[in-house]
Amino acid sequence: MKTGDLVQSNIFEKSGSGTYGLVMGPYEKIPGYWNVQWSADDWELTHGIVGIYEISEKDLVVVSEA
Repeated sequence: MKTGDLVQSNIFEKSGSGTYGLVMGPYEKIPGYWNVQWSADDWELTHGIVGIYEISEKDLVVVSEA
């Protein structure tokens, strides 16, 4: 995993599911965690970013590499 990768959560499906996130970079305080900027679930209503969260790389699947 690296900055710029497009990811999804693997919590519900091992191959990835739910909204997409963009890896913004490593979370410096905890090894193995990344800052991920998540997109909105419903593009027609919310248009844009939901927020940036620190997520363990064990809970993410890379769907497109940077």
